[in-house]
Amino acid sequence: MRVPENQWYPLLECQEVKRKPRGVERLGTRFVFWRSAAGTLHAQLDRCPHLGASLSAGSVADDRIICPFHGFQYDGDGRCVHVPALGKSGRIPAGLAARSFPVREQHGFIWLWWGSAPHATTEVPFFAELADGWHHHTVAVDWPVHYTRAIENQLDVAHLPFVHRTTIGAGGRSLVEGPYVEADDQAIRVWVTNRRDDGAVRDLAELRERAAHASPGLHFLFPGVWMLDLGSRLKNIIAFVPINETTTRYYLRAYHRYSNRILAWPFEWLMSVSNRFILGQDRRVVITQTPASSMDATDDRLISADRAINQFRKIHARLLGAADAARVDS
Repeated sequence: MRVPENQWYPLLECQEVKRKPRGVERLGTRFVFWRSAAGTLHAQLDRCPHLGASLSAGSVADDRIICPFHGFQYDGDGRCVHVPALGKSGRIPAGLAARSFPVREQHGFIWLWWGSAPHATTEVPFFAELADGWHHHTVAVDWPVHYTRAIENQLDVAHLPFVHRTTIGAGGRSLVEGPYVEADDQAIRVWVTNRRDDGAVRDLAELRERAAHASPGLHFLFPGVWMLDLGSRLKNIIAFVPINETTTRYYLRAYHRYSNRILAWPFEWLMSVSNRFILGQDRRVVITQTPASSMDATDDRLISADRAINQFRKIHARLLGAADAARVDS
């Protein structure tokens, strides 16, 4: 599966991996996640390098993952440390190692480094304004769409009065002022106003001025974390997780500042129901888009309201090109 490389990808929530091996498909690859006795997280290909059995069907003991087929044992770095058939003093063949991946646990997500470049000084992509004092509730849903279409849908500022006319797009605000977009190699920030069309035409000057002293309404961080600013006490984020070429998982979180559980629980329940419904309105349309991946959408004709989508395509293509170039150089 082609995705930008040398990036931290959020693949699971931390609570989804316990001591027992957890096998999942992500980035078009089968991974196994497991924890040592001390709780340290590990990630490896879900394949024993001996004869290809699934390691996630095995077990964990003594801080090792054990293949269910022949009992081969691998440590957290993927080194084979015991082959029962060879005995305790037997020589383990060179190259018998399970491929391991760097992982981090931050912001309630499990992040996996996908790529060959050094990762030690690279921070996971997340929103600084959500660092302290926030609580969240998560809704996880899988869509039968390519991750590029899923992401672009949430950068689309013109679809609200049509797809969401009974919810967040009510009022017939079909005219898009802007959007004003700022972008770099790792982020896209969007300021926009949607209003009813009264025939008046405005330029980007007002939005550009607003951007100088106001947070963006939409903020996207590569490779796949998005935030909708709903005010000082409420933000929605989505972590887009590519499962394979035809499926994307959404981790949709409502961040809020209600620390009192008596108030927080009904609020989280309401946001969960609302976000699921609104996302379902998007789903009915996005699953019809062709071609499946926007990387192949050479016949798409973008308009000025699609500036954020255009920036996503440009940066995404650049990141993919950098990965391709690195493979050629190596």
